[in-house]
Amino acid sequence: MQSLFSRKGTRIFILFIPILLYTNILFASQTDTVRISFTQALRIFSQNNLQLLAARYNIKSAKAAILQAKLWSNPNISIGQNVYNKSTGRYFDFTKTGNTDIQIQQLFLLAGKRDKQIRLAKINTQIAEYTFYDLLRALKYELSTDYYNLFFLQRSLKFYNETIPEVKKTVISSEKLYTNRSILLSEMVRLKSLLFSLESDRLEIVNNISKTENDLQVLLRDSTSLNSYFIPEINIQSLDSLNLDNLSLKDILEKAVENRPDLQIASANVKYDEENVALQKALAVPDVTLGGNYSRNGSYIPDYFGVNVSIDIPIFNRNQGNIQISRINLDADKVIREQTRLKLEREITSAYQNAKQTDRLYKSVDDKFTGEYKQLVKDMISNYEKRDMTLIEFTDFFDSYRSTMLQVNQLQNNLVDTFEELNYEAGTNLFNQ
Repeated sequence: MQSLFSRKGTRIFILFIPILLYTNILFASQTDTVRISFTQALRIFSQNNLQLLAARYNIKSAKAAILQAKLWSNPNISIGQNVYNKSTGRYFDFTKTGNTDIQIQQLFLLAGKRDKQIRLAKINTQIAEYTFYDLLRALKYELSTDYYNLFFLQRSLKFYNETIPEVKKTVISSEKLYTNRSILLSEMVRLKSLLFSLESDRLEIVNNISKTENDLQVLLRDSTSLNSYFIPEINIQSLDSLNLDNLSLKDILEKAVENRPDLQIASANVKYDEENVALQKALAVPDVTLGGNYSRNGSYIPDYFGVNVSIDIPIFNRNQGNIQISRINLDADKVIREQTRLKLEREITSAYQNAKQTDRLYKSVDDKFTGEYKQLVKDMISNYEKRDMTLIEFTDFFDSYRSTMLQVNQLQNNLVDTFEELNYEAGTNLFNQ
């Protein structure tokens, strides 16, 4: 029996080995952390982001359309052969007594149609490139927002990780005091309520961190660290270098008009429509088909050689409808271009004012403020445990402390976000990350 049991036990243990190994590997992969700078994140993003890769293919496709527009029409050749020759009684008579007709033709585009089609294809390529840069601008803004939000969320989490253990100690002490009937039940419950509130807030931050981490994973598509926990590396002192002293609203507007891809797309659409109007007018001009033909016995003389010229007579269809459509599209895109420019000015103005107000508020906060508050917390906890202050005073102070620390952290986050938004609206890096 012992031998049988030991053999079964050995088999079960062997079967569990892969499961244990898999569990350990999975746990290890889930706890890997990757410290990453914004420069590194931007490099990985530029190389790996799937939306950017797809947009690059669109540019290649548009460039291939230029090649296609440059190609000439293929010549056309036709061969005719008589099926049955009554004179000789032969089928498909390819000899001198039979008849064979050969005709070759080449289409020639007039009124510069080919050059106009090439110009349209080139403008389409520009639009594809501007569309790529507009996508890049939006995704970079999303990347920077997620990156910095993650940094400040992790700072908030650190605050709770440092604060909750201190409150737990106080709760444990209050439970002992309650056991000894030194405090009321209501006092102990209120402390536990404070602890529960802190832990609930911490859980919400953990969930937000998880969501932001997932968003970064999608943006970066880093195959080497799919299950990693990103830790942004930021020098918080660099926030002091962010300022608008050297940039006026007029300067930013000029840079935006020069760099915003959406405005460039709107302008390129107008150019496309202008070229398309010219092309549609050119299409009203009929094209010429030149050719030659040979007939062995089908003409008035044997071995006939002739030249053909054919052209449509523009009596009914002069492409009037397409010309009118192209002009309407041109007028519409001019309106859209003006709307895009107006929208740009409003967005820049709003982002500039937000950055200016946030910067003013940030600079009004004393650098020593948070440090002094942290030191005061330790003193307040000690005073409460010594019963030198009431529960209401202690909890009110702690709520104020939590609110203040998180607001300062959020203010720093907002400062970065508003300057990044200004970069995004300007379509260029006004401020280095």
